Amino acid sequence: MASSGENKVLHQLIQKLGLANYESVAPKATELQRLLAIRSSSGAMANIGDYAKATLCIDLASSLLGLPFDNDTALKLSGLKKPSYANGRRTLEKILDINKTLGIGEMCVQVGLSQVQKDATALLEAYKRYAGDQGGVTDFTHPQYATMAVFQACKRQKLKPPKSKLVPFSHLKPTQWAMLEKNWDKFLSTVPVDMSAKQLTGKALDPSIIRDKAQEASSSSGGSAGRKHPSPEKIEPYQNWKKRMLEKAYRELELLRGTNRYRYPC
Repeated sequence: MASSGENKVLHQLIQKLGLANYESVAPKATELQRLLAIRSSSGAMANIGDYAKATLCIDLASSLLGLPFDNDTALKLSGLKKPSYANGRRTLEKILDINKTLGIGEMCVQVGLSQVQKDATALLEAYKRYAGDQGGVTDFTHPQYATMAVFQACKRQKLKPPKSKLVPFSHLKPTQWAMLEKNWDKFLSTVPVDMSAKQLTGKALDPSIIRDKAQEASSSSGGSAGRKHPSPEKIEPYQNWKKRMLEKAYRELELLRGTNRYRYPC
């Protein structure tokens, strides 16, 4: 059980972090504190003070509830250095057996980038198809992909991505982040800059059409200036084409069955 002293510290920190208006934060953070007291008998967090533990519990509670969280203020209140804070948070997640991965929506809320959520979601779906075309198996439950989608969506909308806030969500080291970013740059070279979120999700365009458009753009840069290419509006959506082809094949099959019936009567 959390003592009255611990509860007092917790509520003070919630006030300082600007979360007092969210009534669900205190009960959730208190619940995490109680679980921590029961499960941390191994001394895994013995080197972390009470203020730091309380701050980490509030951080994790906010994450689980999908609420915005001021990481800079939390770092100051905890009295920990940035690497120690990050390690403490990961340790807390392991002790409490919390493996929840932040989604794009929650991530955008926490870093104040709700305006890029739609574009980031579309980019991630397009990247999944792109990665599938490359072969191999990719674990898209890892937070690195959702984080990179938000990062790239910011760049597409000409917003400065808050890299220092986003990278910790990815659980990647700087070198790993650089490699992932390079891979995404390669993927984005196949996606027209002006392509809408609807087109990216495949509701209007098939991945093969995206690749064709990229090839057309590449050939036009090396070919004659007067060469014309079809605009996106003139390209038939894949689902419409698929439906039309199936209907045509069905009609031809029915016609063939009819012909055979008259040729070989029962």
